Amino acid sequence: MEMLRDDDQAWRLEAACADLTSEEFFLAGDDLEGMRRAQAVCAGCPVKAECLEFALASNQSLGIWGGTTPNERRRLRREWLRKAS
Repeated sequence: MEMLRDDDQAWRLEAACADLTSEEFFLAGDDLEGMRRAQAVCAGCPVKAECLEFALASNQSLGIWGGTTPNERRRLRREWLRKAS
């Protein structure tokens, strides 16, 4: 697996959430409405795929990344690691 560099994250400037607070994406586990709002922002994001790839590569275990919840990413990461090996 390749290491992430700061310059690999230029996509963040184009993210639909770039001007929003992190609190809107790092929610309590029972805030389903908040998760839906965050995922709605991600739905139209032009860099959604890059965001998800970053989250999988860096094993982000909290928050909404690339429109996915932590549980969804755990499943996706297992598959992503299988394909990477």
